[in-house]
Order: sequence, then C-alpha cells, then structure tokens
Amino acid sequence: MPKRTRPNPADFTVAQLQAMLAAKTQIDELEDRRAALMKELDKVEKDLAKVMSEAVSSRKPARKKAAKKVATKKAAKRGAKKVAKKTAKKAGRKKAAKKAAKKSAKRTGTIESVIVDLLTKKGQPMAFKKILRAIQKRKLVKTKATDFSNVLRRTLSTSERIKRVGRGVYEV
Repeated sequence: MPKRTRPNPADFTVAQLQAMLAAKTQIDELEDRRAALMKELDKVEKDLAKVMSEAVSSRKPARKKAAKKVATKKAAKRGAKKVAKKTAKKAGRKKAAKKAAKKSAKRTGTIESVIVDLLTKKGQPMAFKKILRAIQKRKLVKTKATDFSNVLRRTLSTSERIKRVGRGVYEV
C-alpha cells in the first residue's frame, strides 16, 4: 500500500488557505459551544435526578402500602388461629391446635414475608435458586401460579425489605 503524502501548503492558493482558516475558526467555535451545552445538560440532568428522587421518597402511597401489609399479616394470623381452633375441636387436643396454627401461619403469609423469614433464619445471603428450592421443598407458599419462579423474581426485585447483594444473590 502506498503511503499517503501530506499536501504541501505551497500547492494551495491564497483563497483556498483563507477558506480553510475560516472553516477551522468555525469548527473551534462550534466545539466550544458544544462543550458549554454539554456542561449545561449535565447540570440539568443532575437537577432532574434530584427532583425525581425527592418526589419518589416523599410519596404517600408507600405509607398506605405499609399499612395494608400490616393489616394483611394480622388477617393471616387471625385466619391461622381459626384453622387451628377447628382442627383442635375435631382432634380434641391442644397440641394439634398449635401445630395447625404454625403450619397454616407459614402458608398464609405473603411471599415477601416468607422470603424475609427464610433469609433471617439462614443468616447470610442466598442465591435465587436456593431460595426457590427452599420454598418449594418446604411448601412455604401456596400458589396457583404456573411458573412460581417468575413470581419470586418479581417479588425479589420490587421488595423494599430484601436487598440485592450481587447477581442473583439476596439478603435482608
């Protein structure tokens, strides 16, 4: 491949050199303008992120959600006690009532609360597959979902109590 030779400035006419100088000046001005606009755009993006984070953190529906979760937990406990009483009447023993209460309390909690309990008992971060296996093996959640892994993924990603430590690893 032949080497490209640099053009000799002596080969250009005065008009060509003046046109090149004008283009160079215009390029420099446009680059300066672009740098100033980029700086301004960065400032606008920072301000926008700040306003959005303040708006998200001060939302009132989050309080309603927390109150609803507490109410759901209380209702689940009441339901577990009712099931335990019915079982105790049939069997006629207090021990059977306690066992039934524990068993149904496990199954009536929310998926998020079951995961939180599982992670706190483990005491260390767990991988997604281990969480899924533990829930399915112990039958901790009663569900009609055809693919429970998708439900679990959605719960883990939207939960405020469960934190993602690494890729596919979660802790409380």
